[in-house]
Amino acid sequence: MAKFRKILFVCTDNTCRSIMAETVMKAINKDPEVTITSRGLVVLFAEPINPKAVAVMRSHQREADREYSEPLTAADVDEDTLVLTMTVKDRERVKELLPLCENVYTLGEFAGTPAEIEQPLGGSLAEYGTCYENIDLLVKMAAERMMKLNDQQ
Repeated sequence: MAKFRKILFVCTDNTCRSIMAETVMKAINKDPEVTITSRGLVVLFAEPINPKAVAVMRSHQREADREYSEPLTAADVDEDTLVLTMTVKDRERVKELLPLCENVYTLGEFAGTPAEIEQPLGGSLAEYGTCYENIDLLVKMAAERMMKLNDQQ
């Protein structure tokens, strides 16, 4: 497996889960040559990041570097891109939209667990906090796997 130069987190609307995952990975990434970003599958127009997601990230001393969602496009991926989705459904949708993209996994799958990160839309702040904690754990597990893969090369 090639070393990934870009890590792209994808969820439905890029207002909560994928932006949280992007923020966590940016905080732990030590390789300046790796680009980390996130996108949404259903972004008809730029929407603001969910205020509960923003509050939860801030409570963990994390800050998104943008305020609005962005749609997934073919220009977002190349052969060195690792795409990590929040659910199997998202993964399958990415594969439909970008059939040439080979490195598409759920975050849980890449981290070595069948866990899926469901959307906490409309949930309480505590539910958003639980979502963040799950993402934080899985992103750290995925980062560890990437380091091991890179060390093998």
